[in-house]
Amino acid sequence: MKETDRKKRKQLGMPHGTAANKLRKAIMFDLIKKAGKNICFQCGETIDNISNLSIEHKIPWLDSEDPAGLYFDLDNIAFSHLTCNCKAGRYTRKRTQHGSGRMYNHYGCRCDKCKEWNKLNGRKYRLKRRSITGSDR
Repeated sequence: MKETDRKKRKQLGMPHGTAANKLRKAIMFDLIKKAGKNICFQCGETIDNISNLSIEHKIPWLDSEDPAGLYFDLDNIAFSHLTCNCKAGRYTRKRTQHGSGRMYNHYGCRCDKCKEWNKLNGRKYRLKRRSITGSDR
């Protein structure tokens, strides 16, 4: 370990990289609060504590058609409580696939598969409604 690294670790009480990441998170949380964006994407409640802040992807990027594109797309980023994000990843997204109502309606995905699902689902809904009401509207 270099002398400067030892000195930084001693004065900060932790490795410099760890301290720098904590500082970045504190700055980000402060800006998120000032912008009024500290609302959990999953539960809709306010995120009041920095230790419970997590960044999440609205549309899962892992195993998608364009993982790097979705990962770095800032429009695909939201903030959540850490617990809500972990819970959603564990229980929801593993079962969520493109071409489903959950992806189209909840996550706002507009990929070709999800748009096709919405188109077909709309047709089924209209046909069912016509058969119930007897209307052609």
